[in-house]
Amino acid sequence: MNGKRTILRAVAAVCVPLAIALAGAAGPTGKAEGPFSHKKHAALKLRCAFCHVTVDREEQAGFPEVARCKSCHTEIEAREIPSARVYKLADFVFFSHARHGEAKVECAGCHGEVNESDAIKPVRSTKMIDCVNCHKERKATIACNSCHELGQ
Repeated sequence: MNGKRTILRAVAAVCVPLAIALAGAAGPTGKAEGPFSHKKHAALKLRCAFCHVTVDREEQAGFPEVARCKSCHTEIEAREIPSARVYKLADFVFFSHARHGEAKVECAGCHGEVNESDAIKPVRSTKMIDCVNCHKERKATIACNSCHELGQ
């Protein structure tokens, strides 16, 4: 029983402030109005990985499943969450969020201060020279095969 209370308290600690922060975000039908806003969710001080659950272990950060949102937003329908890719890399370029996380590259380093923004926009160039310069600054490898699949 004590374990269930701890879980309920943890959920309430996240969901109640979220409900307060998002008051008025849902219309009379219970559907969210307007695009997703990181800024509105920032009051919760959640780690990026709370919603982008694969960011620490996979190449892509991924978008949250509806079930993740429903843990707080019980009124939303089982529908796909609208999302848009911020950065697009060439097919021959390999990028891993997990590897960058292991190297202690903060999300804001590439994505900017998303908690201060409603809409996410690119803040860094994905041109090769910019990536190479960042690797050099951090004393990371600049070997071609660390980012490119050679022989394609």
